[in-house]
Amino acid sequence: MKLHIGIAGPVATEHVADFLSCDTSTLPKGYSGAPLTGVLIGELLKQGHKVSAFTTDPSLYANSKVIKASGSNFDFYICPARPRAWRFNKNRLGRVVDGFAYERQQLFNAINLVNPDIIHAHWTYEFALAAIKTGLPHLITCHDAPIVVLRYTRSPYRAIRYLMARQVYRKGLQFSAVSSYMAAAVQHYTKKKISVVPNPLADYVIASGRTRTATTTTLRIGMICNGWDARKNPKPALQAFAKIHNDLPTAELHLFGVGFGVGEPVQLWCQQQGITMGMVFNGTTPHRQLIEQLNGLDLLIHPALEESFGVVVAEAMALGLPIVAGRHSGAVPWVVGIDETNIKRCCAVLTNVTDPDAIASAVVEAFDQYYPERSESAYVRARQMFAPGVIADAYIALYRQVLLNNDLKNLSDI
Repeated sequence: MKLHIGIAGPVATEHVADFLSCDTSTLPKGYSGAPLTGVLIGELLKQGHKVSAFTTDPSLYANSKVIKASGSNFDFYICPARPRAWRFNKNRLGRVVDGFAYERQQLFNAINLVNPDIIHAHWTYEFALAAIKTGLPHLITCHDAPIVVLRYTRSPYRAIRYLMARQVYRKGLQFSAVSSYMAAAVQHYTKKKISVVPNPLADYVIASGRTRTATTTTLRIGMICNGWDARKNPKPALQAFAKIHNDLPTAELHLFGVGFGVGEPVQLWCQQQGITMGMVFNGTTPHRQLIEQLNGLDLLIHPALEESFGVVVAEAMALGLPIVAGRHSGAVPWVVGIDETNIKRCCAVLTNVTDPDAIASAVVEAFDQYYPERSESAYVRARQMFAPGVIADAYIALYRQVLLNNDLKNLSDI
């Protein structure tokens, strides 16, 4: 039986443009930052389900108008959101002051009008609260641990988001998490068992991969960080590469992400430290281009102190790249399968990512005689765990379980 599935969460217009029949250049941009929702929508449509997606965009606030665009078996609803978090927006408070009440109401109205069989909300904030309020069968996917985010980003904004998430865990009926680490990190918030379904990778990422049998004489290393903060932890990795470059002057470190371009904070910091040799500052890069460039490298360093999933790591694995990352960095050990494979055949070398010497040693180890096995392990695990068809099948099974539980509850209420 085919389902009518509602997806509520960050959805960028560019990530669903291929599923729409209209001129998408005239549409609002939607909510960027989560390509995974577009990947999931595409796979659900491929399997023949009807999908209605619900997201927000502050550019619509002036007219308070919901924009609808459609394609074959797909409807996309972009709801207005307030542009300011704290200051007044015309006659309304900042969106965080009242816990995103206006945004939740806009989403609730749209979802309630469409009335899908099930609503799948991503992240445990406004999208989840709107989904719960509809009273429809729902699944809420946990993409972060609110208390961990608050610990790394201590601010009133994050404190209010934390309180919103606690409401979601108290009221929600069915949850999934994107890694076993995430499920364990938030299970104590709810009595409901949290299932584990990872994030899906885009088809073009999977299609681009290859196993690597040997490294080149030039060690080409990639690092992707969106941010220059304590959680992303880039400084020790940059210092580690400087040590590697001293021993191997042909080594290259290709840097991608917000703040990692020419003239941006990371390059300026590296210049102050005198460690720019061998570094290529690419900065923010369109995703397909990023994957193409990453595919030409030999290794990924991922120095983050905590990841709820780590899509960058999973994408590098799909390309066949071995990984150097943190031994205690949240979901990373689970993503790379460190506990499920012979440690020498695991795709990653995990280390203390707060120590530049430890990172440098891990990079040297990653290029040892086991490099081809690490590459093959990465390539295979990514396809077994994160291919879009695998993820969509897992979610469909959960949707059907949610609907069955709802039917049983309704029968018991008669």
